[in-house]
Amino acid sequence: MWNKKISINESGFTLMEMLVYIGILLILGTMTMDYIVQGFKSTTFSDEQEEAIYQARKSIEIVSEEIRGANNSDNGSYPLALIADQEIIFYSDINDDGSMERLRYYISGTNLMRDETASGPADDYSVAPVSREVGRYINNQTEPLFIYYDRNSAETSVINNIRMIGINIKINVTPWRAPNDYYVATDINLRNLKDNL
Repeated sequence: MWNKKISINESGFTLMEMLVYIGILLILGTMTMDYIVQGFKSTTFSDEQEEAIYQARKSIEIVSEEIRGANNSDNGSYPLALIADQEIIFYSDINDDGSMERLRYYISGTNLMRDETASGPADDYSVAPVSREVGRYINNQTEPLFIYYDRNSAETSVINNIRMIGINIKINVTPWRAPNDYYVATDINLRNLKDNL
């Protein structure tokens, strides 16, 4: 018979070796998590920037087209009814039905809103307006959304002298962190208010 004793080395990890091992794992885990978090932030930043650009372009296209066609109302009122830094009321045939709708653009919270009022049977625009959101994430705060110019491109607040309207939209999906504000601006010549020279 073979009576040979097999000896097993029963030495394990010391407390110091375990602490070093855990420390290395924590450092590697922290570095990996930081890398993952930065990747998510980068992707989110890109998505938010893309959304801001989309919202700004969509808003300015809609507003521009409708303001460009401002015309006398069905009851003969002047094409522009009210002008302010962050609000405008005008008349325009937005659905090509031969009747002028009364449109009001304004900022409500962080939304660009449009109220549309049909002329009604007596052409008095007394029917209830239909409201809809045109753009989101508006961050103009106290900055003007609309700027009004006369035929010499000088700013004016005289409603009958306005021949061009500047629109400046500032968009920020997450104003409390990056990305920063995204600006879109355009100037609109009012085709039905050109001066006869």
